[in-house]
Amino acid sequence: MLSAKTQTWLILFLGASHKSGLLPLPKTLLHRIIFLSNCLAPLFEEIPDSARIVKYKRGPFYPVVQWHLDHLAVTGAIDVSDVTYVDDEFGIWMQARYSINQRTKQIIEKCREINYGKRLDDYLTEVAFSFASLNKRFWDEAVLLDKTYNAPGVSEGAFDFSEEHQNFSLQAAEAFKTILPKEVVPSRKEELFLYVRFLEELTRKKRAA
Repeated sequence: MLSAKTQTWLILFLGASHKSGLLPLPKTLLHRIIFLSNCLAPLFEEIPDSARIVKYKRGPFYPVVQWHLDHLAVTGAIDVSDVTYVDDEFGIWMQARYSINQRTKQIIEKCREINYGKRLDDYLTEVAFSFASLNKRFWDEAVLLDKTYNAPGVSEGAFDFSEEHQNFSLQAAEAFKTILPKEVVPSRKEELFLYVRFLEELTRKKRAA
């Protein structure tokens, strides 16, 4: 059941990324945005597909998600291209780009026929468009400054943000309402957009320092 949920999340996410112009998505960037989508899912009352992430030397990484990505690619449910192997100071790493095909679109149509699929697709579309609105120069760095990923005391290795008190990204996104005028109540979509813009500004300041 969990594997079906992960694969649904990935297919809908790639579909949302197609609509927002992000495809084809490099593997490292895909894991970054998936991480962000998991952190902010409670904003839209969605349950994160995975609230346990590996803080890897190359950035956020979900081993289980990668397994399902490869499985979907092998079965033809999604497209994979530009597969290369890199051997650098971090070790051996497989890089690739992921995209969608006609079969992916058919699966998305079927998923949207049920309430869960439609709701999740709508949420992931908001995430994809919010991220795509960032300056492209900051795409790789922005998520690395995420409040959960970059939290004090979180070192390389696996960590969990399933409890709200551990999800600093969610807390930061919801905090925007406390600094806005009382008569202004941001929507969930606006809180998501503001948080992503906040990450962009953190990246901009880090580069300028």
